[in-house]
Amino acid sequence: MRQGDIIEANATAFYHKQGIPVLVAEVLLRSYNLGQIDVCYLKKNKNESWVLKIIEIKSSIYPSPKQYQRLKRTQDYLSKILELESNLEVKFCQKADHSLSF
Repeated sequence: MRQGDIIEANATAFYHKQGIPVLVAEVLLRSYNLGQIDVCYLKKNKNESWVLKIIEIKSSIYPSPKQYQRLKRTQDYLSKILELESNLEVKFCQKADHSLSF
C-alpha cells in the first residue's frame, strides 16, 4: 500500500469518528461531473443543527483549480439534496508534518 493511501485511510478513520459517516457513491458524483470526495460525515453544530462536513485529504500542497471547482459543486449539490448546511475543508497530510499526520 502506498504511503499516501495509508495516510488517507488513517485520516478517514479519524474524521468518521467525529460524527456520523456519510457514504456518497462515486458513480453518482461522476454522473453529474462533480468532484469525488474523500470523507463526508454529519455533525451537530453549536445550535444542535446537522452540518454536512466534507473533507478532501491532500498529500500535495493544493487541489488544482479545476478539482476545487468540482468539489465546490459537489458541496452545493449535497447541501441542496440533503437540505443541510455544509462545510468543505481541504486537509494537508504529509508524513513529515506530524501535526497533520494521523
